Amino acid sequence: MVLSSFLLAQAGGWVFIDPRSQGQVAGNRMGWRVQVGAFIHKRNAERLAAKLHRQIDQPIYIVVEPPWHKVLVGDFVKKEDAEKYLEVIRSLGYADAFVKESPVNAQNDDSLQGGSQGQDQGN
Repeated sequence: MVLSSFLLAQAGGWVFIDPRSQGQVAGNRMGWRVQVGAFIHKRNAERLAAKLHRQIDQPIYIVVEPPWHKVLVGDFVKKEDAEKYLEVIRSLGYADAFVKESPVNAQNDDSLQGGSQGQDQGN
């Protein structure tokens, strides 16, 4: 089942992270992500992640925090960047989304390389 979830996640365009599994980590430093949903049933989180993958150009994570499967978006080192991207997510109809402190993969934050994450989404 773990392998099938991994393959489904690769095909769906998101990363499935279960900290209970050895070697799985949610990031390499503390930062910020936008939480779009939380579900008891993993399949519901996978559906939302797949939908988001078609709508946005940011990393998408399903992070297991029992009993929840949380759908998180982005890898923002600065809270301000996460808050800006929250507006993008809300404009797509996810009114209950919010910014949450989380381990992030800092190498994915374009602002560290002088880019402007959350802009030029084309959506």
